[in-house]
Amino acid sequence: MVFKTKLIGQNYIEDIFNKILDDSNDIPHIFISGCNGSGKTTLLKEFIETYFAKHSIKNKSEWIMNLSSEKDRGIHCVRQNVTEFVHHTSAKQGVYRWILIDDADSLPMISQQALRRPMETHSHTTRFFFCSRYSSDLIPPIRSRCLHIEIESISPFDLIDHFLKENNKKQILTPDSYSFLMTLVKSPSQIKSIIQVLSNYYKNKEFINVQDINFLFGSPNYTFSIEILRAYLKKDDEKLFNLFFKIWSTGISYEDFLQDLNIYSKQLGILQPKMDQMIQYFIMKGWIQFAQGKTQSFDILRLLIQQ
Repeated sequence: MVFKTKLIGQNYIEDIFNKILDDSNDIPHIFISGCNGSGKTTLLKEFIETYFAKHSIKNKSEWIMNLSSEKDRGIHCVRQNVTEFVHHTSAKQGVYRWILIDDADSLPMISQQALRRPMETHSHTTRFFFCSRYSSDLIPPIRSRCLHIEIESISPFDLIDHFLKENNKKQILTPDSYSFLMTLVKSPSQIKSIIQVLSNYYKNKEFINVQDINFLFGSPNYTFSIEILRAYLKKDDEKLFNLFFKIWSTGISYEDFLQDLNIYSKQLGILQPKMDQMIQYFIMKGWIQFAQGKTQSFDILRLLIQQ
C-alpha cells in the first residue's frame, strides 16, 4: 500500500510516510506542523487511512481515539480517556492503535504533560499523531519523542496555476489580479476554494482581472479605498474630503474602512519607504482610535488630513 497525498508539492512527505509504512515494526510518534490551511489534517487523515488499509482493517473506530479541539482536553479528561484507551491491547498483532491530536496548539500544557507516561509505557501498542501550527506548540518532552515533519510552503502563484488546471479551465489571471488575490487569501485551502468559484463563475471568460475578483470576493469600496490612499499620499485634502464622504455614505463601519485600507494598500505596488510608513502609521493610529472608542466620521477625517 503506497501513500499518496492530494496535496501538491509535498513529495518529500510522501517519501517519509512510505518509508514509515514500509517498516511497520518501527513506526514513530508523528508531529506535523504548518500554517493554517496548509493541509495538516489532510495528511493526518490520509496517513491513517493508508495505514489501516495496509493492514486490511476497515472498521477503525476501535483503533483510533480523537482528542480534537472541540472536546474537553483538560487534564482530568485526558488522563481518564487516554488511560482507558491505551490499556486495551491491540486486536491484531503488529498493528498500532492511534491517538490523534489535531490543533495541538490548544492542548493545555498540563494535559501535554499527562501524555508523557502513556507514550512511553504503551509504546508497544499505541502511537500518537500531533498536528499544530508551530513546532513550539508541543512541550519539549513530547516533541522529542516524535518524528517532526514541517509542511513545505508552496508559492501562491504555483498554487493558483495548479488549481486552474485542476478545474480543467483555461482562464488566465492578469498580472495585477495575482497580487490582488494574494491580499484576500491566507492559506492554500482558501486559494483552492476561490479558484474553484472563479473558474465556475467566469467559465466563459478567458482573462480574469482585478475587477472580476473584487466583484465576487472583495469590497464594493475597492476603487474608493485605492483613490483615498493615493490622495492621502499626495496630501490632496480636497479630494480626500470628497472621497471619504462618498465611501462613508455607503454605511461602511469604522473597522471595515480601516481593514479595506490595510488590504488594498498592497495594491499600490512597491512604495518608497517614507510613503509606506505614512500609510502604516495612519492605519495604526486608526486602530488606536478605534480602541479608544473614537469611531465617528470626524475622527477618521481628522486623522486623514492632520499629517
